[in-house]
Amino acid sequence: MIEVRFLRKSGNLISFTYAGHADYDEYGKDIVCAAVTAQCMMAYNGLDEVLKVKNKIDLHEDGGYLSVSIDGADASEKKDAQVIMETLLLGIKAIKLQYGHFINLIEEEV
Repeated sequence: MIEVRFLRKSGNLISFTYAGHADYDEYGKDIVCAAVTAQCMMAYNGLDEVLKVKNKIDLHEDGGYLSVSIDGADASEKKDAQVIMETLLLGIKAIKLQYGHFINLIEEEV
């Protein structure tokens, strides 16, 4: 099962992490893992390359783990980043609606 965790601080999303594998299908054919990974990487690229938001990334190159935090960004960057972060959360929720047995979604206020 994939666990996707979003952290909020003062109402703003400040990080997302996914860990694990969905085990929906064999490696290379797992559409749930592929969908979550693609959305998370798209969000990271938008934060990093498009908005240039200061961030911290931890990525396991063999797959199964990605963590992105914008907690170190300034207030203006965090505000700008909310569109991407909230859109990612909506995307993960949409995947969970169809493949709920393979995704554990956690939202926390810190």
